[in-house]
Amino acid sequence: MGEKLLFRSLFGRKKSKDWIEKVKVEELEKERLRIDNQIQLLSREIQKLEKQKKELFRQGIGKSEVEKMLLAEKIKDLDAEIKMKIKEYNTLMKQRRALSNLIRLKKWEGRLKEKGIWEKIKSIEPERLIKMLTEVEFQEEVFEKNIDKINEILGAQYAQVEMDETTREIMEMWEKVEKAELSPEAIEEKLEVKIAEKKEEEEEEEKELA
Repeated sequence: MGEKLLFRSLFGRKKSKDWIEKVKVEELEKERLRIDNQIQLLSREIQKLEKQKKELFRQGIGKSEVEKMLLAEKIKDLDAEIKMKIKEYNTLMKQRRALSNLIRLKKWEGRLKEKGIWEKIKSIEPERLIKMLTEVEFQEEVFEKNIDKINEILGAQYAQVEMDETTREIMEMWEKVEKAELSPEAIEEKLEVKIAEKKEEEEEEEKELA
């Protein structure tokens, strides 16, 4: 679904055979900036929810089991909300990767035509090409070192974020804090949802490419 939404946001519903030649690098960069803003907004929202989780956990230290059960449910509610936002976050990160790779292809368009590769790229169904570009990783900015990858349009799939937190696990963490086996600060890391993000890395690559 992510590639369909990305294609429609760039080109509307109409599919043109020469869409990749018509689109401008500036348009792609503008769309990437829009996605960057969405990613930043989601990151702030996720951080805010994580902070609320930590506060709820601290509230449960020393409380009765009944009170802890209620707080544990609230923590699980926040977990569910965070999962939804991370799913959206991952979709946006895939779209961003596709855009970054499409920008690279557009900047290499002349050289790709010289090598007869551009026609092959043009022949790929737009949504399929965008999906492929979410999976490919160009390790080098030097054009010649990416010929094989461009020919294959293959690469490592973007890591999925998974998290499973149960009431039992939350109760056990409270018990460890109350027994002084762990400090509240040490527990906080266990409560956080980890996001596999390569944005800084990609931004550095884009600076080199510019």
